[in-house]
Amino acid sequence: MSRSGAGPEQRQQASEADATATTFLASEHQHIRYNPLHDEWVLVSAHRMERPWQGQVELSLLKTVPRHDPHNPLCPGATRANGEVNPHYDGTFLFDNDFPALQPDAPNPGPSDHPLFQAEAARGVCKVLCFHPWSDVTLPLMSVPEIRAVVDVWASVTEELGAQYPWVQIFENKGAMMGCSNPHPHCQVWASSFLPDIAQREERSQRAYQSQHGEPLLMEYGRQELLRKERLVLTSEHWLVLVPFWAVWPFQTLLLPRRHVRRLPELTPAERDGAPTGSEAEANWDHWQLHAHYYPPLLRSATVRKFMVGYEMLAQAQRDLTPEQMSSSCSGLSRVLVAVATALVSASTSCPQAWGPPGVQYGQPGRSMTLCCPGVTAGAPVSWFRDGETSLLQGPDSGLGHELVLALADSTDEGTYICRTLDGALGGMVTLQLGYPPARPIVSCRAADYENFSCTWSPSQVSGLPTRYLTSYRKKTVPGADGQRMSLSTGPWPCPQEPPGAARCMVHGAEFWSQYRINVTEVNPLGASTRLLDVSLQSILRPDPPQGLRVESVPGYPRRLRASWMYPASWPRQPHFLLKFRLQYRPVQHPAWSMVEPAGLEEVITDAVAGLPHAVRVSARDFLDAGTWSAWSPEAWGTPSTGPLPKEMPAGGQPHMQREENPQANSPAPPRPSLLPDPRPLDHRDPLEQMAVLASLGIFSFLGLAAGALALGLWLRLKPDGKDGPQKPGFLAPMIPVDKLPGAPNL
Repeated sequence: MSRSGAGPEQRQQASEADATATTFLASEHQHIRYNPLHDEWVLVSAHRMERPWQGQVELSLLKTVPRHDPHNPLCPGATRANGEVNPHYDGTFLFDNDFPALQPDAPNPGPSDHPLFQAEAARGVCKVLCFHPWSDVTLPLMSVPEIRAVVDVWASVTEELGAQYPWVQIFENKGAMMGCSNPHPHCQVWASSFLPDIAQREERSQRAYQSQHGEPLLMEYGRQELLRKERLVLTSEHWLVLVPFWAVWPFQTLLLPRRHVRRLPELTPAERDGAPTGSEAEANWDHWQLHAHYYPPLLRSATVRKFMVGYEMLAQAQRDLTPEQMSSSCSGLSRVLVAVATALVSASTSCPQAWGPPGVQYGQPGRSMTLCCPGVTAGAPVSWFRDGETSLLQGPDSGLGHELVLALADSTDEGTYICRTLDGALGGMVTLQLGYPPARPIVSCRAADYENFSCTWSPSQVSGLPTRYLTSYRKKTVPGADGQRMSLSTGPWPCPQEPPGAARCMVHGAEFWSQYRINVTEVNPLGASTRLLDVSLQSILRPDPPQGLRVESVPGYPRRLRASWMYPASWPRQPHFLLKFRLQYRPVQHPAWSMVEPAGLEEVITDAVAGLPHAVRVSARDFLDAGTWSAWSPEAWGTPSTGPLPKEMPAGGQPHMQREENPQANSPAPPRPSLLPDPRPLDHRDPLEQMAVLASLGIFSFLGLAAGALALGLWLRLKPDGKDGPQKPGFLAPMIPVDKLPGAPNL
């Protein structure tokens, strides 16, 4: 590594001199471009395309590939390296990778003994997806329904693994030039317990841009590219295919949705295509935009490869061909890229597969809908009718084949449609149901004891479509003292819904001081939306209400009631798992509650209103103030005793408290409290208490008067006379003159 001897000022002056002498042309002069998505720069040296090429030239691709090779481990019916035999599939085929880079049960490396030697746990799942049973086709050569089937599997596997892992990556290494020696059309799916480096960079950049500018980075970038029209390759109603301004590879392309989409399962049936993302980290991912990268490793033709060596490995990325030159080229390889993009975008207009009951297709009000005749060959012309009507909706000469297009569908378009072939035979029936994509569900969790907790959810908006929920959880730890990065350590595990299909799932055997991440994903035919909630057991602890509350009168005491209760049955009764309680009570017709905090499982109310029924209720909380108070128990009722004081007194002089017998069947039930306030003030005073208060006031008044008289006398006695004449004897002065006293000297 070397550094230039010229100072910054000299380099700046030289640069300014060059700028004044020559007009900058991006296609002729080197410059660096900023990649805001990865927060890095790329060196563009367009003038290097003029140099002759004497490097490596790749061999031409194999002209003929057998449609089925029994020795190819990806073909239907073939035996793979682990001895398993592939099924004779006729569409897509998804299976676990026989040699996975990530496994779900890898052990934790443990803490590091030095900051320069750090290792963390890495767990995950690796899968392989075969696009087609034939080996001699590739994705752009497949039919639109076949491509749509691949897209649907991408969405479903992202939904499935994204509920368990924070990152799901779908990628295809295509061709021997990329290290893939198997020509069978396939891709790989890797789900990991950690967020990879590039994903972290993209996440940070998009979050920072959203925070600063108030909108997703890639949404604004797509709008700018549409306005500039310099690097566009292909556009459609739903997608953009372009060469990024910061592209590193000469023929690199970027696929973007034209609306804000965060995750692949959120795509509507008309949009189903894009990049893989899981439901990692925080619940708010509004800054993230779904996107797909294409990185062909070519330099200037299909046989000249670009190598990332030397400067690229030690300094920064460098390219020769400008992105603008690449996007404007439509010869050679660029035609292949356009063909791939066309196939992917055209897949978004194919008919959706069934979700839920067969023969039902789903759409969103205000959007265009495409219905497919289920019983005919794709593209075959059919006639469309509404069920029960004879008027023709769309004839076979429409040019739409087996599809029926409904522009801006609304509620009047819902119902059953019939398609018939040219000979009048019934092709099939399709029922259209309209609704809305799912929104993030509202999720809350509560622990009724120290070992288990439950989570409940509800939809934040009504979709009107069949909906299911995927629930899982994982335990989290905070590495380091700063706690800035939450590292997922264990899990995920499914959160079983009890009973099945209920909006509630249970986590058993939780650890009190651990933190957990709850994943609740709402799924319907138009997409999926995930809510992630981080909880700790000590913060969501909320016991069930106390049980067995009883309120009894105390004979002979018209102002007292005795309340008793028991621990909730769900609370563990070990000595160190204690609860504290609070009790509320009020007389009938008075809405205001009085409250006390008892020391045990009973409390004697001493200021009840004589003769009035009282409502009593009680709640509980962990004695160390973990979590929150429980809900109030059902109210219990009791009326103070009106009988005389019992004659027999137990040892200790305390009155014997007898519980009331069960009321007779014909005895009137205690009245329920009125919801109307009583205009009379609530008087808790007792006559004896009033007499004691009056006596105390009298004693304090007498003492106050005496103290005041004494203070006044002392003040008058010590008050000096301000005149020069003889002083008058003061108050309390001796009545006998001093000179008359025996033995007094003459002065």
